[in-house]
Amino acid sequence: MANFWKIVDKVIHEADIILEVIDARMIDKTRNLEIEGKIQSLNKPLIRVINKCDLVDKDELVKKKKLLEPCVFISAKNFLGTTMLRKKILQVSKGEAVLVGVVGYPNTGKSSLINCLRGKGVAPVSSVSGYTKGKQNVKADNKIHLIDTPGVLSSTDLNDDNSIKIATKNFYNEKDPDVAVFSLLKEHKKQILDHYGLDNVNDLNDEKILEELARKANRYVSGGEPDVQMISKRILKDWQHGKIKL
Repeated sequence: MANFWKIVDKVIHEADIILEVIDARMIDKTRNLEIEGKIQSLNKPLIRVINKCDLVDKDELVKKKKLLEPCVFISAKNFLGTTMLRKKILQVSKGEAVLVGVVGYPNTGKSSLINCLRGKGVAPVSSVSGYTKGKQNVKADNKIHLIDTPGVLSSTDLNDDNSIKIATKNFYNEKDPDVAVFSLLKEHKKQILDHYGLDNVNDLNDEKILEELARKANRYVSGGEPDVQMISKRILKDWQHGKIKL
């Protein structure tokens, strides 16, 4: 992670404009305030790019907009909002050719964003956290040149229990996936139950809900008990891959 920070620091110094890619489902959790502070100290223009906006209610995003300006809402997966982002970049650069650094937490969609702006799959993309390992230069067009960077955490978040939710810790590495899902259920129970089509479970505790989800998926361990660990990993996978809408 220290080496990744060296790359990010270098890009922040080199770039004319910085794009910070943020997960629309968890704006407060995936804003990297440490990076924002570095950008501010260098007096560099910052545009916050709120990715995965298709997974969040539009009215909720509008409420956040004033606090995030200048910002652009996009869905890199569905190629939504990238024209507006391109216009915002050129507006900030006053139409001049510009070097744009792309930074943010792991798995917020930095490489996907670059591919949208470029129009071709030039930056390798994966839903696995930490896939981008080094600096990558990409020409979006004659005026916009992009630099992709590895995702980095703020130093205060290195031991954060939210790491599994913000996809900086991969679901298949989680030793206690059910515990991680309990945390998700506290904040997003309705959305998770709706996603899997599970009704009439309001009187059940979270452990029983996982058992019901395992039964619904026909997943059992030897002895016929619901496979709670398997269904928990499935929920974490679907969450990290952006399949559960808020």
